[in-house]
Amino acid sequence: MTSTNSSRLTFIVFTAGCIALALLLAYAPAGESAPKYVKGPAPQTLQPTRIAIDNEAHAIRFFVDGKQVALLDASGFKEEEATESTK
Repeated sequence: MTSTNSSRLTFIVFTAGCIALALLLAYAPAGESAPKYVKGPAPQTLQPTRIAIDNEAHAIRFFVDGKQVALLDASGFKEEEATESTK
């Protein structure tokens, strides 16, 4: 590719980019559009998943969404009863 062809290609690509940008700005929506969803009360926030160490009982408790789901103590790992949402 000669330098003339390279300069011409660069000019064409630059010009095409400018035209595309001008079209984008000309046909872009102006201002804020109407919300696409109904604003209502916020859903109840869930508590984070956490692990609690109980030194007095020598146990480790596992919590998901604020509910204890398992317990690890000297006798082993115990899962709590499954709730309706986890069945």
